[in-house]
Amino acid sequence: MASTPEPDPEEDLVDSVELYVPCPSISEPHPEWVLAAPEESCAPGPSVPEPESKVTSELSTLENYIPQNVFQLEDCLKKCALLKERHVTNVWPRVFIGDEEIATDRDVLREMCITHILNAAAPKKALNYYLGTYYRGLHINYYGLPTTDRHSSDISKYFMPAAKLIDKALDKRVRCCKQGVEHSATLFLAYLMICHDMMVEEAIDHVIKSRRITPSRDFLKKLTLLNADLVNKRKLKLQDTKTGRKRKKWQLKKSRA
Repeated sequence: MASTPEPDPEEDLVDSVELYVPCPSISEPHPEWVLAAPEESCAPGPSVPEPESKVTSELSTLENYIPQNVFQLEDCLKKCALLKERHVTNVWPRVFIGDEEIATDRDVLREMCITHILNAAAPKKALNYYLGTYYRGLHINYYGLPTTDRHSSDISKYFMPAAKLIDKALDKRVRCCKQGVEHSATLFLAYLMICHDMMVEEAIDHVIKSRRITPSRDFLKKLTLLNADLVNKRKLKLQDTKTGRKRKKWQLKKSRA
């Protein structure tokens, strides 16, 4: 039985277990599942040089980009305040954000053909409980991130591990929980920014079209820092593409400092 790749230990992921076996596809979606439109995969393909005009245009856009501050992002999030609260929402092809009720409903998980669950508010001791009680026999890969633990309060250190985990699992079906409005929503926004080159504003706009989310002000601050770092990296990459320069890793770190 083939297993999916295990996350790197240095990425601060806790409690990962490989239990995947092929799962049959769903014939008809449930009427309450708001399905996302198909999108291109963020898996890296063959390296193809971009046309100079495209590089110049994108570089100009990034150089003129003025990021929104935390208070402006909070105002943006108010747009989704009137959305009906759902137990589960399809926010990206094969990716769902849901709450604990769905995450512990074996019949729904089986019907949805879920193969991976990322618990964004997981106490470390809960691994055996979840696998032994809820997921026994379902062949589900369960990953827990202790983002609510008082000793692991900096959610930003989980941005990259969570993004890599979701990206690797995207040929299956992924669920993010616990309540599906704060911690998991923040990790999914980071995934869109890291793997799909979205600005933080674009990521928020995408998610709130279908789901009500409420990242805390502190989480929004972390996302704005991530946004600034990613934008700077993209600008450096485009500048290097335009000039033909190849930058060393230490030079990239120095440029970001």
